Amino acid sequence: MINQDFDVLKDWMFGSLTSLLDGKLPNSNLKVLKMSIGEPQLGPPEFIKNKFDMFFDDWGRYPPSEAIPKLKDAIKLYLNKRFPGSTKLVDFNKNILPVPGTREALHLVGLISKNKYKKNPVAILTNPFYHAWKAGAIQSNSKILWLNAKHDNNYKPKIDSLTPETLKSTTIMYLCFPSNPHGTLADIDYLKQAVQLAKKYDFILAVDECYIDIYRTYLPKPIGVLNALIEMKSNLDNVIIFNSLSKRSNVPGLRAGFILGDEKVISVYKLLVSNGASPVPIPVQNIAASLYEDENHNFEACAFYDKNFKIAQNLLKETHPSLKIPKAGFYLWLPVKNDLKVAVDLWTDYSVRVMPGSFMAENISGENPCRDFLRIALVHKEEIVLEAFQRMSDYFKKNNYA
Repeated sequence: MINQDFDVLKDWMFGSLTSLLDGKLPNSNLKVLKMSIGEPQLGPPEFIKNKFDMFFDDWGRYPPSEAIPKLKDAIKLYLNKRFPGSTKLVDFNKNILPVPGTREALHLVGLISKNKYKKNPVAILTNPFYHAWKAGAIQSNSKILWLNAKHDNNYKPKIDSLTPETLKSTTIMYLCFPSNPHGTLADIDYLKQAVQLAKKYDFILAVDECYIDIYRTYLPKPIGVLNALIEMKSNLDNVIIFNSLSKRSNVPGLRAGFILGDEKVISVYKLLVSNGASPVPIPVQNIAASLYEDENHNFEACAFYDKNFKIAQNLLKETHPSLKIPKAGFYLWLPVKNDLKVAVDLWTDYSVRVMPGSFMAENISGENPCRDFLRIALVHKEEIVLEAFQRMSDYFKKNNYA
């Protein structure tokens, strides 16, 4: 009666973590500290607090599938500042649509990539993966080909290992930079190569850039696919970029962002929104515009994460002396001896909840690229991060990590 293709989505990391800890109680003498989920805890910027009342009447109007003029102007301003020269590539009536966050858009673009003319279609996914990419691959009616992102390739999927036969069959390729969970950046040549492959073999290159604005304030901002296209003097054909305010502006509940790219894909996406997907409400679009116009709150958030990483590095310097702060994102990707055991121990002995890397990736040919790592979200206020890493430091010292 139902499509069983989606049964594989039941096996996702947060459900797996719940199962792992099921029946195992945290230390009753310690407050539970949840460091397993990347939900920004800074809270929305204060300057949008009263804007909901300003646009109250617009809740009584059906939202359009396109961006309202105010949001288009704000996105243009944002792009001009963040990726100088990029707006020359963009027709703001044909290449951009607002989306309710990027999760829905990531899987709907997979549906759009479905191609009956490709023999034995393939969807290429970065491993570790975000569940929306996997949903999109299923929607594309393609066989999933996993590309492991590992330390030995600087956590970048080895796209140069793909054969012409595979690329000819490819419908969509999902990449994510800065990467989750490693915080790795792509260099310009890598992004150029990805774009060239998409154009040559005619598939959709879907680039998730939801962490593009979570960067270290003392380093250059991460580059994106737009930088590569500018340098290539190319166009947006075969490329879709996903941008969200959830992380950039600490508003995961607002569900606001945009997709930018190939006019053909945007046109079909607009049809989906008009006939059954989710348009972005007009009040939300107005507030999103205010957030895209402002850079200060984003810089303050990045400075906040800088401090948290310094806390982690200082408290783990004895047990993890080679630990480096990632160039982007707000996750610490921590090597351990046995990620599942350590996650259980930290929970039962120290009341700290972390995400085992093993749950974030598929086992491919007996290899899980995330085994024996922990993903730790540094999204909490300083006192919580300090307490969590004091406990973790104590655990690692007692277990001979020094």
